[in-house]
Amino acid sequence: MTDAASRRRYDRHVLADEETRQEITALVDATYEAMSTPGSSVGEIFAASDIAIAGSGQGELWSGPDEVVAVATAVSSSGFRWSPEKVTVWRRGEVAWAQILGSVRVKRDDGDELVPYWTTGVFGCESGVWHWLYWGGSEPQKSPKV
Repeated sequence: MTDAASRRRYDRHVLADEETRQEITALVDATYEAMSTPGSSVGEIFAASDIAIAGSGQGELWSGPDEVVAVATAVSSSGFRWSPEKVTVWRRGEVAWAQILGSVRVKRDDGDELVPYWTTGVFGCESGVWHWLYWGGSEPQKSPKV
């Protein structure tokens, strides 16, 4: 089987259907908007009992809605502007995952900085509604160390 044929076969069996892609993308858009808005309803977004987050910094590990909502509330109050630029979604059964390539505009005393930020999201579907289960964040480097 050629690489192209293998890729088409993989895509056909794993990439999410259009409805799921749209639903996950809408959830990501709503999440990034909430993370950019002080006082937003991050508690509704990160309400799953088994939610976990690994942020982009060392020690940024949180689990459970109490920890995750507290951190998301603090982040949403920081004045950052989160922007998802490309979202690719895959699905197997009631679980979907997404590669979210985007950026965060950070306001500093000496000016704004646009920081590349990539998220791996894992989502579960309950009663036809998608919820965040895992957020893995990273700040890609121009010269990776590993």
